[in-house]
Amino acid sequence: MRYKKKKIKIKSVISVLALCVLFMFVLFVSSCKDKVIPPVEVGYEYFPVDVGHWIEYEVDSIVYDDFTGTIDTSHYFIKEVFESEFIDNQNRPTVRMERYFKAADTLNYTLKDIWYVNLTTSTAEKVEENYRITKLAFPINSLQSWDKNAFNVNDEIIYEYDDIHEAKTINTLSFDSTITAQHYDQVTLISEDYEFEIYAKNVGMIKKKFVHLEKVWDNPSQAWIIESGVILEYKIIDYKK
Repeated sequence: MRYKKKKIKIKSVISVLALCVLFMFVLFVSSCKDKVIPPVEVGYEYFPVDVGHWIEYEVDSIVYDDFTGTIDTSHYFIKEVFESEFIDNQNRPTVRMERYFKAADTLNYTLKDIWYVNLTTSTAEKVEENYRITKLAFPINSLQSWDKNAFNVNDEIIYEYDDIHEAKTINTLSFDSTITAQHYDQVTLISEDYEFEIYAKNVGMIKKKFVHLEKVWDNPSQAWIIESGVILEYKIIDYKK
């Protein structure tokens, strides 16, 4: 008889524990339903591809020619227009981008070339001069990195993000949220190699800089001077969403 009472008591304890576990599970499920899970911000807004959208840039270029010893500087304007959309041979929505050029702000724009743009779930891509460039990788975060030349024959150039969701002002135009996609190779006494592009939310690229310089030691001036290379910079001056 004592054994039976003990067995009944153990069953009662197990039943109570089971009820407690069930009660805790119900509370957990209920609390999960009450919580609002914020959506993950992927970052597509930094690369808008709406037809009719356009951005206008002023561009500065400096070319150092080691063969002739000359320095060629130029200042001009580029306007990029998202002109139309079609389906490419990979069955992807593709935007035709018309790029216009003028040598001075008092002149009219003339069509310079045609590029193409793709926004996928994981990348933002541009076909520039028949080379497909990966401009951005999604989701945008400080751990993200990618090879901008993954879809062309050029050497690997690894990009990563910096200054994520920061406000910036370019040419008196203010932007509440921007990101910087950059490749930082090296800056030494004998060379400089780096490039970056800044994108604003719902606008697109607002600034770009490309630097590739080789330097030599100059005895008369007792300093390192630029022997060859290129500095190219785009800065936004106007846009239409």
